[in-house]
Amino acid sequence: MSMKQTSLESFLGKKKRPSEQTEEEPSTSKKHATFNRQYHESYLKYGFIGTGDSHAPKPLCIVCGEMLSNEAMKPSKLLRHLTTKHPGIKDKPLGYFERKKREHLAQKIFMRATTSIKENALRASYLVANRIAKAKKPFTIGEKLILPSTKDICRELLGEAAVEKIERAFVS
Repeated sequence: MSMKQTSLESFLGKKKRPSEQTEEEPSTSKKHATFNRQYHESYLKYGFIGTGDSHAPKPLCIVCGEMLSNEAMKPSKLLRHLTTKHPGIKDKPLGYFERKKREHLAQKIFMRATTSIKENALRASYLVANRIAKAKKPFTIGEKLILPSTKDICRELLGEAAVEKIERAFVS
């Protein structure tokens, strides 16, 4: 290349092709180190609790249920969320947010227990239906014979609470 062509390319900011680059040139790309913010208990006064793993927790608003990114776990951004989305709540005392946190955790435990009961009932229903199919019997035997017999056994041995659980596990 001539001197005129080289200076014109540098003036226009043209980059060299990969085949023209030498290995001596440093890479211009910079890798940003990821910084994960940690949840602090003082964030509860802004209406947020920490969720997710302990390595990169995410703030969860206990008023509206919105989950923000880990980068938003700064007091200024949490306060901005509280003042813009919940202006009537920003002056509430810390006890209000502690009560909301307890309610959230109780609801979480209730949902987990309810889901596990439904999963167990479905699994039990499947096991009974599978046995009926392996025995090559009609599925109506489950509703007419097996389910009433199981209720009777549970009522005598375990009580009415067990019978209520059995009623949830209907044969499909």
